[in-house]
Amino acid sequence: MLKKFFNKKFTYITNKQIIQKVNEGFAEDDTEKIMRYVADDVRWDVMGASIAVGKDAFLREVNNEHFVGMPCIKIKNEIEQKDWVAVEGEVQCAKKDGGMLDAFFFDIYRLENGKIKEMRSYVIEKNKSFY
Repeated sequence: MLKKFFNKKFTYITNKQIIQKVNEGFAEDDTEKIMRYVADDVRWDVMGASIAVGKDAFLREVNNEHFVGMPCIKIKNEIEQKDWVAVEGEVQCAKKDGGMLDAFFFDIYRLENGKIKEMRSYVIEKNKSFY
């Protein structure tokens, strides 16, 4: 049985649905929608790039100074197991330097009481060669 979170509207919402709302917030540039599901002591690791610890640091990463505008996010797969949700997708976003981020991503979330406690993001830019 999936762990449920009872929200203020007296409806049940799964961890997967919470992460869907968070990703909608990213796509809509709606930080309030994102942050309502983030724990005060959250940790976000963007593997090989940055680590954000705490809600304020998480918000700074959401509003990353290297990017402009709203990202275009395409979700391919979502998997939920107990307190964990994994999301695979693609993201495109304009960079402040005039370039474009065009990447695959894989995010892993751990939730507790309806809030993101831990997030790990793996981002792989397209058209980059391993060799």
